[in-house]
Amino acid sequence: MSFFAINGLLDPDERDSVVKKKLEGMRDGYSAVPFRDPLDGFIGALNRGFSARRIEVEGWLTPTPPEALRFMTAVENYVSFIDSNGCLEYANKVREVISSEPGQIPLLVGVDHSLTGGAVGALAKEHGGENLRLIVFDSHFDFILPTIRCGLIQYDLETNPATRFSPEDPYIFGRPDSYNADSFLHYVQKDVPPENILVVGVSDYPPRVAHEIDDDRVRRYLDYYMGLESQGVTVIKKDDIKSSRADVYSKLSSSDKPYTYVSIDVDVCSNTSLKGARFLDYHGVDHRDLYGLVAAIARSTGRSKLAGIDFMEFDVFSAGAILSGKLDRTYAIMAEAFRRLTIPQN
Repeated sequence: MSFFAINGLLDPDERDSVVKKKLEGMRDGYSAVPFRDPLDGFIGALNRGFSARRIEVEGWLTPTPPEALRFMTAVENYVSFIDSNGCLEYANKVREVISSEPGQIPLLVGVDHSLTGGAVGALAKEHGGENLRLIVFDSHFDFILPTIRCGLIQYDLETNPATRFSPEDPYIFGRPDSYNADSFLHYVQKDVPPENILVVGVSDYPPRVAHEIDDDRVRRYLDYYMGLESQGVTVIKKDDIKSSRADVYSKLSSSDKPYTYVSIDVDVCSNTSLKGARFLDYHGVDHRDLYGLVAAIARSTGRSKLAGIDFMEFDVFSAGAILSGKLDRTYAIMAEAFRRLTIPQN
């Protein structure tokens, strides 16, 4: 297989804790960060060279902003960037790069998962969206629009004494339905039909008790989530991987689509096998489960050609670092997943 690599340094994470971590890192030049660009960490673990295209990202929007841009490194600036569809602008940069390399297989490695939409859009245009199967490994269901997400947060504030949200936070109200890392799959549906999309390893699937809640905000979320399933989106929950492994493997190894794109959010293994993901709010699948899942996809590549791959949502502060006396293996695990995904299986 002929790959070319693309880095994706976009990181507009608006969480206050993340912004503080970046500001603190500026003081010593991020000396504790193993790789300021996840593509370098990934290629180092893979021990294989690629021709690479690097997407230019404004310094304040990278995981390690320079000291000179300290004044830009602020929660309100990241919120403004996201709300004004800044993520879509960068996804379109990825789209342009891939469109300029027809016939090549892109390998995108980076941070903000919204960039994946640009890669998928380019390949859907090249091969036809109806011909492209999209498999996304993720602990989260990244179809959720901000107005829906904020409604759930507001409900939690009102009903959960142990909520982690603050009613003083102005950024959980009045947000527009922008294209971002939480919602990009909603917009991908204009390029790839929902029945061609599989999301694997989901940990945030609505629990049964949610269906008993009499609240319009919760009902809107449930109707939207279940509506996507009824339209054909395949949701494979984390628990399904343990309880129905053979069935899951069968879904991944069989396809009537001539092309397959695989997107792996590294948090699909968060807390279980690695700590180098931006979001650590769930315990994901074990890395050995991930290896088996991608090997099942590899078994289908004789019938469904691999159109592209990405590995996203690396936390450069933790990936490959020494954490609690142990070396984080995020880069090593994702490099091995790439090997198993790209080796044809019998």
